[in-house]
Amino acid sequence: MNTKICLPVLALAIGHMVTDMQAGALPIVMPQLKEMFSLSYSQLAAIVLLQNVMSSVIQPAFGYLTDRHSLPRLLPVCAALAGAGFALVGWISSYTLLLVTVIFISLASATYHPQASKTVNFLSDDTNRAQNMGIFSLGGNAGMAVGSLLMTFLLSLAGGIHNTVYFVIPGLLVFGLMTKCMPDYQRVNLEHAVLQAKKAAKGAEEKISYFSIFLILFYIFMRSSIHSGISTYLPLFFMKFRGFEPVFASSLVSGFLLGGVAGTYVGSVLSDRLGARKILIGSITLSIPAIFCITIATAPWAAMVSVVASGFFIIGSFSTTIILAQCMMPNNVGMAAGLTIGFSVGLGGFGVTILGYLADTFGLPIVMQLLAWLPIVAAIIATRIPIPKSLQK
Repeated sequence: MNTKICLPVLALAIGHMVTDMQAGALPIVMPQLKEMFSLSYSQLAAIVLLQNVMSSVIQPAFGYLTDRHSLPRLLPVCAALAGAGFALVGWISSYTLLLVTVIFISLASATYHPQASKTVNFLSDDTNRAQNMGIFSLGGNAGMAVGSLLMTFLLSLAGGIHNTVYFVIPGLLVFGLMTKCMPDYQRVNLEHAVLQAKKAAKGAEEKISYFSIFLILFYIFMRSSIHSGISTYLPLFFMKFRGFEPVFASSLVSGFLLGGVAGTYVGSVLSDRLGARKILIGSITLSIPAIFCITIATAPWAAMVSVVASGFFIIGSFSTTIILAQCMMPNNVGMAAGLTIGFSVGLGGFGVTILGYLADTFGLPIVMQLLAWLPIVAAIIATRIPIPKSLQK
């Protein structure tokens, strides 16, 4: 990696981590919130849906805006607000205020992701683009894992759910780090804007294959529904139907997300060596036996191994899908990021809502079994996605 751009890319990855910490911490406090406000599974799913819609589904709008007017100065502000906003969750007094708080946090996250992702792209060249995007994606998935681990630890301390207040600290720290890198962020965004203006003047803009983008987004929607469904209902499933202690059941979410952290980076590296299609098909197919093992695991060690393996395989294609979309939309890199990181991932919240309804109607064990079969649909879609020559091996 070019040492000149190493720190700015790492800062964006760390900002991504802090921004996504709240997404990892929220499932950990779900059992406490369910108890505090006497919520149904559907109401819990509504929280996940709201978070996904406000932080992810609307991201293409922010991506479109940043493609027209780059806003690098918002990066440290949004990362700090998203990282610190979760501090309020442990202090709200009603379900309505909880929903308002989730909206506040999610909007900051929605603003950060498209601008940050396109800036990583601009800081990279053909020799390190996949690696840099892998590092950036790793930051986000690590944030979910760190958020869940931190929240699990904080719940074990005196004060319980009120300890969400400590999420203020990483938000403030990342603000200072990203502010230091702001000159680089402004420079590369300006250089890209000038380059695009020259292409537009020459009529050299490339056409977008909307059908190809649709297939990628549908694949991500299926992957996100599976991932969000498992992370949302995992603690409740093992507490109620396997008799596990709440702390250990919550730690399973951390294991699931940590598996995803490893899968994100390994998948991005293997994508350069094996090609994008093998990663798309292979990762989602290998998740099938891993998820099935979750449904039959009765011993704590078996449960942990199963959830870590599931997280690793399900999310292994994360960076690959981002790069695919950005290659197909070279003139709209911000929107491509908003669509792949945000919109289609956020639509997974609708999938979780449907799963919540099915859990209320047929029971949570049926839903967990269903999640083991959904990857088949995603694998079939992956066989139809056109792969650009630059990403073929």
